[in-house]
Amino acid sequence: MSTRNYLALPIDADEGFPQAFRLNFNSNSYRIVLYVNVLEGTQPDANGFYTLPAAGAFMVLRVLQENSAGPTVILQRKLVPNLEFEAGDVALRFTQMYVARSNLNGVGSFGSQVMGGIAARWA
Repeated sequence: MSTRNYLALPIDADEGFPQAFRLNFNSNSYRIVLYVNVLEGTQPDANGFYTLPAAGAFMVLRVLQENSAGPTVILQRKLVPNLEFEAGDVALRFTQMYVARSNLNGVGSFGSQVMGGIAARWA
């Protein structure tokens, strides 16, 4: 179990997916991109939600570190709940990925909840 202190990422699930935002953390600038892949024919649950990952559906995280030379991709992975991902000087962990079908390429308050955090990789 990790002893890292995770700070919440500013994910706004109502903005839908794909979604991207810039983040300054520990004197570095990052661009965080989240998107959902759903295979054709993969249906949400009876309430219209995907609890990710699921058969035929998953969320992807891409982290770019920004500097004077331009952005560099330092991580791109399918997300697994509660698994730590290390990228450069940071660690990331996602605890919940519950996405409404209506938030796939759509904006609105449909009840989607995506929670993730960022922490320093080294003390």
